Amino acid sequence: MLQQPPPRVCQGVLRLSFSQAIRRCLERSERQKLTLERPDWENLSRLLETARKDMILAEDAIIQNVIATNPDTVRVARHPDGSGRDGIIALLPLTQDGAVALLNGKFSGLEPDTRWITPPGVQPTAIYVWLLHMPGSMGLMLSAFAEALNLFLEEPVPVFSRAANAHSQSVHDKAGYIPANTVYPDCPDGLLVVLPEHHGPLHQPQIEISVARTVEDIFQVFSVRSATYLAEQFCLYSEEFDGNDFCSTHWLGKIDGDAAGCIRARFFGDFAKIERLAVRQEYRSSRLAFQLVRAAIDHCQRKGYRTLFGHSRLDLQRFWKVFGFKPVEGRPLIDFANVKYAEMRLDLPPLENAVSLSMDPMHILRPEGAWDRPGPFEAPPRADNALRLNLLHERTRTVRKTVITA
Repeated sequence: MLQQPPPRVCQGVLRLSFSQAIRRCLERSERQKLTLERPDWENLSRLLETARKDMILAEDAIIQNVIATNPDTVRVARHPDGSGRDGIIALLPLTQDGAVALLNGKFSGLEPDTRWITPPGVQPTAIYVWLLHMPGSMGLMLSAFAEALNLFLEEPVPVFSRAANAHSQSVHDKAGYIPANTVYPDCPDGLLVVLPEHHGPLHQPQIEISVARTVEDIFQVFSVRSATYLAEQFCLYSEEFDGNDFCSTHWLGKIDGDAAGCIRARFFGDFAKIERLAVRQEYRSSRLAFQLVRAAIDHCQRKGYRTLFGHSRLDLQRFWKVFGFKPVEGRPLIDFANVKYAEMRLDLPPLENAVSLSMDPMHILRPEGAWDRPGPFEAPPRADNALRLNLLHERTRTVRKTVITA
């Protein structure tokens, strides 16, 4: 007698490290399944209202924005008996920047940044279980969840979740979720993950910020600004490269070694001006812009400046206010390079370790921004360099009991 083949379980889900109990449950539930549908808003809002009795959810407008970004993110699971015991499954397919934000605590489930959600048909870097609310059979719930999850699993990726309560934590444990911080040590507490089989931790892009010290660094700064201001804002070359670059301090931001952003500062009598913040388009969903501004502010404050000044595009004033900048009252808007700007000001408290004349004079000789590390003038001549030592000895003379090398 021929044996019936086992039911076909979502293959993408089977490539994740879910527990054997979950896999058996999925196979049994294949014979009776919930129907997944893209919801109309009237039906979805009714189900959301029910779910809000048990948990805190994002506002309706935010959920609508997520659905507009990717309609596959939110599905209604209809019960086969027509009893109305329908549920909601909401999964967020995350870009690489979104996955990094989830791991470093910048991601908010109540207000997810839609730039971190992949559009339809694009392979995500990770998946976040945003909402799973489904009264009824555990098996039916798992089957519907697996089917919804499988839509995003052309290639297996880590699936992250959080437990809303003790019962939810128990379900996650039985499903095979593990604390994410056992794999990603710096991630927020309470984050859970199921990894793909034979899969290592997610790659987290490395952001580096440094003072531009070499000609090569400056070339990379100029390349970033050309790709940003000349190519996107259509300003003139003479407007962007205004004759101030070689009397400024520049910072170069790299992501995984690639020149991705920059900023510069100019220094005046009692204030410094921060300007020319630029991040290449493909890196704008990262935190690079924030880190560049913070590096420039910290540098200026370390140099003893307590007043910082800048020009903000009208639509970016909120960004600058994050750092404490405020619009300068009573000042008119200015218009240059095809854009209107508002003047912004930041007042800072003094630093105890600000660079000053009272500090060790060797510290002032150190490279710009590296005042806490010994500089090249503090390294003694190497004893194994006989030629240099002989030359120094030949050129050394004593004038009025003072040793001079010349």
